[in-house]
Amino acid sequence: MDKNMAKKVALGAVLAAMVTVATMLHIPMPGMRIYFNLGEGVLYVVALLLGSHFGGLCGGLGAALADVLLGYPLWAPLTLVIKGVEGFVVGKLAPRGRTIALAAGAVVMIAGYTTSAGILYGWKVAPVEFITDIAQTGVGAVFALVFVPVLEKRLTLKRETN
Repeated sequence: MDKNMAKKVALGAVLAAMVTVATMLHIPMPGMRIYFNLGEGVLYVVALLLGSHFGGLCGGLGAALADVLLGYPLWAPLTLVIKGVEGFVVGKLAPRGRTIALAAGAVVMIAGYTTSAGILYGWKVAPVEFITDIAQTGVGAVFALVFVPVLEKRLTLKRETN
């Protein structure tokens, strides 16, 4: 493995861990096996700054690991796919505009989790999941829109070109 690749792998591991920790700072929804978390903001920051590959891998792996560690292993494979696609979409669309990228990522996340919750727990749970996901993506988007410009001024990052 060349030195550049080793740096990318190490950076990816650190960022996936950051998504895991931010996701573990969560608020469980009483009576349901779903929770509100802060990992969305970190996923969005990673995807906006570093692109679709980092966004997809770090978002998917980090959030899925948090599901396992928090005792929601049933959700881990779903999270891996939903958050992976969400991070990829945000990173891919970021050059077209942050707001568009974040909105598209939010649609992926909301549709994925609302559908999954409805299938797993019945469609009566879907509205609660939907509202929680809107709040989570909104908070995550605000977090990213505030912190990405700050980080861009302080860091020299080379965004991947796909």
